[in-house]
Amino acid sequence: MLATSDDDQTHLISRWQTGDALAGALLAREAYEQLHRLAVRQLAGESRTQMQPTELVNEAWLRLSARRSSFESREHFHAIAALQMRHLLIDLARRRESDKRRGRQVTLTVSLVDPGLPVADLSEVAAAMDQLEHIDVRKAQVFALTEMAGFTASETARLLGISTPTVERDLRFARAWLTKHLS
Repeated sequence: MLATSDDDQTHLISRWQTGDALAGALLAREAYEQLHRLAVRQLAGESRTQMQPTELVNEAWLRLSARRSSFESREHFHAIAALQMRHLLIDLARRRESDKRRGRQVTLTVSLVDPGLPVADLSEVAAAMDQLEHIDVRKAQVFALTEMAGFTASETARLLGISTPTVERDLRFARAWLTKHLS
């Protein structure tokens, strides 16, 4: 029987992390639809990438399976899954950037939330996010969770253990900082 509540899914995650293969299989079936929606959101800003949402989910699942630390809740699991998808896309962009230096064209791009921003190469966004992370890790996490993973401000606040107004302030800062560094 599949889990039907968030608590049941959290319990499946906990059992899966302790080595219960059946719980892992049930969790994969249970979480697939939600992870697929996250993947669609992650790929929505991409143009001409060869990766499909199902491929992104499968790759993220492999990374999640190899993860050694535990997930605190269903929300924590989905947040980490969304960030894994982002990292996969960044890795892909960096490989394509390497190919570009060898004379091949890069086509993977992402448009950030501000419609006034020009479409930027994902590797440029990744570099800017890395710089922001060095300045303020929390602000980078807030931006990644809300703008890239699609979590609401209140969900992000709960995940990071901060208030919703703090999330909104951090998000305003991160948007302004990234806009400045990407323009």
